Amino acid sequence: MKTPYLYIIEVCLCSGVLLGLYRWLFERRVPFRACRIYLLSAVALSAVIPALHIPVYPAAPVAVAPFVAPVESELVGTAEFVEPVMAAPVVGTLRALDWPRLLTDAMRMVYVGAVCVLFGWFIVRLVYIARLRRRARLTDCRGYVLAEHAAVRAPFSFLRTVYLGDGFDGHRRVIILHHEASHVRHRHSVERIVMEAMLCVLWFNPFVWVAARRLREVQEWEADRDVLDGGCDLTEYRMTLFSQLFGYNPDMTCGLSHSFTKNRFLMMTRNKWGRFAGWRLAAALPFVGGMLCLCGFTTRTTDDYKTATVHIASDGSVTLNGRPIAKEELLDFVTAEREKFAEADRKDLTVRIVSEPAENPRIFIAENGSVTLNGNAVTLDALESELKAFRAGLSTEKLADTYVELSSAPATPMSAVAEVKEVLRRVPLLKIRYRSDECSVSRMLSPVSGNDGKVKVIAPVPNKRNDLLVFVDKQSQVRVKSGGSQSKIMSLKELSGRIADFVSDKAGKAKQQVTLFELPDGRTVDYPVSRRAVFLSIDPRTPYNSFVSVQTAIAAGFDAVRDEVARKWFDKSFAALTDAERQVVWRAVPMNVAEAEPQPHAE
Repeated sequence: MKTPYLYIIEVCLCSGVLLGLYRWLFERRVPFRACRIYLLSAVALSAVIPALHIPVYPAAPVAVAPFVAPVESELVGTAEFVEPVMAAPVVGTLRALDWPRLLTDAMRMVYVGAVCVLFGWFIVRLVYIARLRRRARLTDCRGYVLAEHAAVRAPFSFLRTVYLGDGFDGHRRVIILHHEASHVRHRHSVERIVMEAMLCVLWFNPFVWVAARRLREVQEWEADRDVLDGGCDLTEYRMTLFSQLFGYNPDMTCGLSHSFTKNRFLMMTRNKWGRFAGWRLAAALPFVGGMLCLCGFTTRTTDDYKTATVHIASDGSVTLNGRPIAKEELLDFVTAEREKFAEADRKDLTVRIVSEPAENPRIFIAENGSVTLNGNAVTLDALESELKAFRAGLSTEKLADTYVELSSAPATPMSAVAEVKEVLRRVPLLKIRYRSDECSVSRMLSPVSGNDGKVKVIAPVPNKRNDLLVFVDKQSQVRVKSGGSQSKIMSLKELSGRIADFVSDKAGKAKQQVTLFELPDGRTVDYPVSRRAVFLSIDPRTPYNSFVSVQTAIAAGFDAVRDEVARKWFDKSFAALTDAERQVVWRAVPMNVAEAEPQPHAE
């Protein structure tokens, strides 16, 4: 889809070329009817051709920039929350002026205002002619209706009606009626209405105004020729034309008073057309085809060209659609390929990333606390050693995509899981995916803090409004507490709803940071990013399956808020968003979840 500025430029270019072709090949060289048809067609084509989107040119597969998924953070022992590393949004309570958007909006308002004014004036003139006809004395004259009224200062015709004032009699009256009857017979008023309508829409194009004047000129030439061919004396007709030169009639009508006098007098003595009139008309076709190729043809956008494949080999080499490229050149190649597509199609383009990462480590914890790594039994010390060796063999790119798959027997106490998590922090391998028989959830472990190599257990402020405390005891009972209120027992479904209400903070009671987000479609929106946090405390004897279920319920609460924001900004669910749209919503609704190490509590 073209930008409005490019469309305007192409409309002016097409109309300028076609009008220049008219002056060079057609004017005074081909029959009047051909000139009229050409002028109307030229204006219409100059508006239609740039608006076309004809997929003809072959295009290489196009890809959008690779999607970097933000990592949901699990934070232990720190008061700050780690958020996805992305382009920092503009923060502030006052929104920065977007001058290009303001200029575009102002131009749209000017355009719409001018169209409304021109159409309004067009309607006013039609109403004037209709009222004049109702007041006039009507006479049916075979092929047209004569409307006579004293208010008509100069004769004119509109559609099938000829308007005539007082003081016209004798041979002069016959000449005038013959001239206006020619306009009616050739339906010049219909052509004038069509041109006026196109002029209202394309008022910004100076060549359209010139074409409208040329059309009126050709129509007058044609009516003059019909009068002279009917036997009227040339000198007498010229005197009649002079006598009406300073009269008035609506400019959308046809009449003797239009002031093309000099050219009209020259055309009255022209009886033959130039040679090869038919060939001149045929010569216009290559020019129209050229404008179509220049402004209407675009790159081909079949389904075969909507997906690009980026392949990352085990040795770190990268290919784009089978073409080897350097890793640092990937963004430039993707950007270049993207620009080959029309803007309207870019949102539908996808990139498929195929890589050969090392297999994610799989850790299983039995109910008695024993650990296996990729199916082999290991001690905690051996687990740490093997994971460090595994990590040392990863490239930076592969390390960013590597998760530790952690699963456990349903009744395994969380104290055993905590010991394995301490090992992962020391390695470090911080991306972890908890799995159970029913669900799974991904988290980011916080790194170790302090000289002792351990993560300190955070102590949330009990009466702080920005904190929501979630306790899970050894019986898998979930208690929720906020501010200074008493804790309340909730089901997992109720917990998700409570999390959603807490995070959305529609009452605006919590600390917020108004942030300016730029959406993928160019819009910018202000959104109050909540700084509220969920603190999860687990009893050491809590079963592993209960821990994963609670984590999943918490994630569902955040997802409900994200879905609401997605529907507000993009009018679709969060699951239906594109990668770029999903990243924006992720930044607006970050998952601030802090998990304390398992410890007994009174609740």
